[in-house]
Amino acid sequence: MYVAQTGALEPGALVGGVLLVIAGLWVGRFAVRSLGRLATMVGTETRAVEAVEPGTVEIEGTVASAGEAVTGELSDETAVIVEHRSQSEERDRHGHDDSGTLPRIPLPQQLTPNSLNRVSSVPFYVEDDTGRILVDAARADTSLDADAKDRERTGHRREYSVEGRLEPGDDVYVLGQAIPAEEYTPPEPSGILHTLLSLFGLSPEKMPASTALDGEDVVITRNSENSEFVISDTAEWRGWIRQTAMAILWAVIALALVAGGAYVLLTGAGVDVADSLGL
Repeated sequence: MYVAQTGALEPGALVGGVLLVIAGLWVGRFAVRSLGRLATMVGTETRAVEAVEPGTVEIEGTVASAGEAVTGELSDETAVIVEHRSQSEERDRHGHDDSGTLPRIPLPQQLTPNSLNRVSSVPFYVEDDTGRILVDAARADTSLDADAKDRERTGHRREYSVEGRLEPGDDVYVLGQAIPAEEYTPPEPSGILHTLLSLFGLSPEKMPASTALDGEDVVITRNSENSEFVISDTAEWRGWIRQTAMAILWAVIALALVAGGAYVLLTGAGVDVADSLGL
């Protein structure tokens, strides 16, 4: 029988392994969130706008302007929501990526958490044959198809950008919490990412629904941190596929990070992992 021989754990292996495990657990949150969102989407019945009552609601319709707009970085077209994600790569004088990897376009917005995208938004209406209802896009998790892509090279640096936009006239799917307009309170900017972006002047514009509440009875928003609030430019069934893909993607990454952290810790302690597994 094989008995693993262990020794003192190297400080570098301890730090590296623990950081990898922590990163894996943090990424795992995205997978858990996608599964919870998928369950809520499947368990909520789509309603006509006129049938919306306070509580969790799911509606589909057409985007209509509530008076404000934002403009994308890759297009002058106005929209109610703009998602932007970019990635830079340093290349040597021969045009090769210094990191040894092939050039790549960032993951599409529909498969990435909002914390990895710059999202600008304004309130808008969803219209169907029965009426219209105000949506507070500032609090939403958005999932948009890429409408524009760009590659720009400056010296030895190359930047890849992807942008998704939700524009007036687009079809839209919304899952959120309907609350009486008089109970609505504007969201307060928070989070480390928002603070860092603000320091560099890159904080995205997020206009609350309070700018368009005059005369409205109900607004769709997020009434707690744990409630689901999704805005998508595709039909509900495609949203199910997106959330499933997101859950699988981030679960695989999380497991890989945790397994990598465990491997670093074990090898740093002098354990022959291959022999321990009988490989």
